[in-house]
Amino acid sequence: MSIPNRAIEKVRLLRQIERQRAELSEAGSDWLDATAKIDRGWVKIVDMRKYLVVGSSLIAVYGIRHPSSIVRWSRRAFGIWGTVRLFRKTFASK
Repeated sequence: MSIPNRAIEKVRLLRQIERQRAELSEAGSDWLDATAKIDRGWVKIVDMRKYLVVGSSLIAVYGIRHPSSIVRWSRRAFGIWGTVRLFRKTFASK
């Protein structure tokens, strides 16, 4: 390969790298937009970590003393959660 061909090839490769970097940057921002809701939720959970630890400890102690009560309240909580999700889906689509 002669010197001029090497220079042309080098310029071509540099332009290709530049295009790839631009595409990668754009894809990265698209990815951040797509995962923003999950990221916000995760930050909330991490911020509430100490309260969740204390709350789960209290529930564990209470659950040892009253297991049927914990089962009953957990069923109610899942039922309420399912109802809320159903209403959100129903009214959000309109």
